[in-house]
Amino acid sequence: MIGRSVFRQSLLNAYWVPLNFQTAALMTIAVPAAILRLAPARHAQVLAVVATVATALSIVVPPVAGAVSDWLRRRGTPRRPVIVAGALLNIAGLAWMGRATDLPAFAGGLFVATIGQNVSLAGYQPLIPEAVEQGHWGLASGYQGVAALLGTVLGLACASLLAPSTLFAWTAVLVAAGTLCAALTPEGPYAGDGERARIGSWHDFTIAFFSRSFINFGLTLLMTFVLYFFHDVVGNVNPSATTGIFGGLALAGAVLTSLWIGQLSDRLPRKIVVALSGLPMTVAVLFFAFAPGMRGLVWLALLFGLGYGAFVSTGWALAIDSVPQLRDVARDLGLWGLASGLPSIAAPAVGGWLLGRVSEPVAGYRSLFFLAGVCLAIGSVLVLLIRRSSAWRSVTPENVTS
Repeated sequence: MIGRSVFRQSLLNAYWVPLNFQTAALMTIAVPAAILRLAPARHAQVLAVVATVATALSIVVPPVAGAVSDWLRRRGTPRRPVIVAGALLNIAGLAWMGRATDLPAFAGGLFVATIGQNVSLAGYQPLIPEAVEQGHWGLASGYQGVAALLGTVLGLACASLLAPSTLFAWTAVLVAAGTLCAALTPEGPYAGDGERARIGSWHDFTIAFFSRSFINFGLTLLMTFVLYFFHDVVGNVNPSATTGIFGGLALAGAVLTSLWIGQLSDRLPRKIVVALSGLPMTVAVLFFAFAPGMRGLVWLALLFGLGYGAFVSTGWALAIDSVPQLRDVARDLGLWGLASGLPSIAAPAVGGWLLGRVSEPVAGYRSLFFLAGVCLAIGSVLVLLIRRSSAWRSVTPENVTS
């Protein structure tokens, strides 16, 4: 089992860097830029269709692939084959995208890469609960949060500097390196089917799921429309740069808290830490709602980031705590991904409808940010309904099998 070793925790969580690098770089910048070249006359419509299909695959594939990984694990097969198979499919899709000269070929490569990425993710996610001692799940989730944030920052930076074809190639290289790290990570023993292998409950899992869904809905509302807010309300001449500064400061604050709060959640009731992580995000977003403008932007971004970092790290640990049984952990963590995927589809539609219903931009964005803040607050309070907030006591050495 993996303890507090910095090297082993870093090796375990290294694959989160390319996974988040790929998500941030491709769908935010590289794919829209490539589609603009391949379908210049109808790029917006094409991007909407392609992004919707890719999101749907990201929602459907992890639970199915996770269930297969769990089935294989019960029969003695480790997680590594699923991770490696998905990574090879992902790399093939990325190479396909880099060489595509027409839209159908490019979209096909993207869908193959998306399927491969999510198959690999389904096999990789269970490594923390299976390979890490339970008393260190918060610590491991803190490392996971730092790796995820690092991958996101690097992905956005590289995508803004490199041509799409070059970026696809480097993404494939990073995926290969991350897969090697995952393959070198020792897997933990398989948890048996007995009662003592239970971790959380379906009640706790459902509460945690809806809590995360509300929080992700609020976050997606903010992230989708904040650039247009700086343009339409603030009147900023370079809203892209302002949005980049806001995002960079928020991520800086997130990195500061992710690892520390993750460790703290191993010592305190996890649900309390998760609930408190929503407070600074809610305050920052509501300030935008009631006092829209550039005043205090730096401090608001940092405040938001401090809460976001805590949410990223402790939220993942709470998901593991809430899984009903470790025997189905890959499937259930795949289902957990729906709490991010569904809001990413619904929130832009709701936000667009809301802004379209209000004639004055200031009033429209005030309503949108108020809704985002309310969703963050609901998600933070809802998590307190979880009955168990730690999984320390559920799995013991005598009820696991190799």
